[in-house]
Amino acid sequence: MKLKFLFPFLFLLYPSFLYSHTNHYSKIKSIEMDILRNGEKIGYNKYIFKNKNDFLVIENETNFTAKIMGLDVLSVNASSIETYNNGKLVKYNSKTTQNKKKKYTDLVFDDIKKIYTVKGSSFNGKAPSNAVIGNWWNHNILQSEVIISPLSGSLKFQEVNFLSKEILKIDDDIYNTSRFKIVLMTRNDNKKKEEFNVWLDNNSKIILKVSYSKFGDWEYVVKKIEKFN
Repeated sequence: MKLKFLFPFLFLLYPSFLYSHTNHYSKIKSIEMDILRNGEKIGYNKYIFKNKNDFLVIENETNFTAKIMGLDVLSVNASSIETYNNGKLVKYNSKTTQNKKKKYTDLVFDDIKKIYTVKGSSFNGKAPSNAVIGNWWNHNILQSEVIISPLSGSLKFQEVNFLSKEILKIDDDIYNTSRFKIVLMTRNDNKKKEEFNVWLDNNSKIILKVSYSKFGDWEYVVKKIEKFN
């Protein structure tokens, strides 16, 4: 089921979900996720939210190192800043060191042409106005057909399927969630597929958990959510 056919179903299931954007995060101060590989914590992914007038700024820090037999096989140290104006992404910048290799993404929104200009370590060009940065804080990642890599700016195309409603337990907390599967491709030719399972909290609309398999079993799991008083 392609995403464009999924939209009517989502509208019936979550009538408020489709039309709510960054306003869901107006009271959120930070979201911190543990990164696990094969059940072992190897790093973290933290988002800090700053609201000022009509702007929402999200600062992200990601740091993890995966090892096999004591050797580093994948190491990522990344930081980024997303800027939204009245719920619309208008600017994004990231710097990443992956296995000692430098990567980056610089993005700005052209309000006249209604298109993104992307300059990245893997892609330079244009992206449609409905494209979404592929960061796990944003539930709108479940709606867009085009995802922009937060590390390198490359464009990926995706299909999203609703799988089931599930009870998710994280430590001592119980959540009512909806589980989705994302199938991600680098082009529309169905090559280089990646699959992600995503658990969305039905109440807060926060993505609580992401899992996928690539050189091991990976999980991003929310461990701490801070809210403004």
